[in-house]
Amino acid sequence: MVSARFVVVPHDMPDMSRQLASGLSDANIAAGGDAAPDDSTVGDFPHRRRRAFCAGLGLLALAGCAQDRQLGRNLPSGDWGATPTAPPINRQPVPLAPAKPSIFPGVMPRSAWARGQPEPSLMNPMLPVRYVTVHHDGLDRLETGTAGQAMADRIELYRSGHRAKGWGDIGYHFVIDRGGAVWEGRELKWQGAHVKDRNEGNVGILVMGNFEIQRPTQAQLLSLRNHLRAVCAYFTVPWERVFSHREWPGAQTLCPGQNLQREFVALRGAERNA
Repeated sequence: MVSARFVVVPHDMPDMSRQLASGLSDANIAAGGDAAPDDSTVGDFPHRRRRAFCAGLGLLALAGCAQDRQLGRNLPSGDWGATPTAPPINRQPVPLAPAKPSIFPGVMPRSAWARGQPEPSLMNPMLPVRYVTVHHDGLDRLETGTAGQAMADRIELYRSGHRAKGWGDIGYHFVIDRGGAVWEGRELKWQGAHVKDRNEGNVGILVMGNFEIQRPTQAQLLSLRNHLRAVCAYFTVPWERVFSHREWPGAQTLCPGQNLQREFVALRGAERNA
């Protein structure tokens, strides 16, 4: 489903620090949660020029494009050692594409939660994966349950809020719910929208909750470890390139929250030393 043949041109990179238009709170604002890339500067490397550039080199052979050089020069150092009104959830059935088997067994398909289709014209193909970034949702409206429908509704809340901002789809590639289930978000063939200016070749994993306030469940921590192992193994990403959102240069955010950050640093350290 995904391989190093994918290429990307940064486009779907809105600024979650300006809040979801629908009123969703995200980590970089008030609740101290997540912040995502800025799509207001589509022209900082003009979209048409980038597409023409990539096409000229061959979409299946190109290993990087423009801002990819920027990633290599400025990596994270790593941390080694008023409640908003959420947009209404559309419960009307929407025809969805048939579910495709995930390359990661056990992942709940997008069709299990999504009530709308992505908009490919607002997204770009994924570059070869080089990084993985961990997030929380940072919402003031806390989710404490684990029922499957409640988890699906929460993920749809993310998607509808992101689409209201003009994004092509939910910004994250995976969501780990409170019960530890892993859900497919944005398809891995598309570049995500979860770290400002740093989405190229970067898989985004959201752990559901506001971990400035809550603590991740043991089920979430176990699933996070196992899914990170699977993603890193599949894409050959070393643990030195697995980060939390706050560790990226210029990411002025508390994401993934102090309680998950502490657990994540311990998890990463144990995996690096294993």
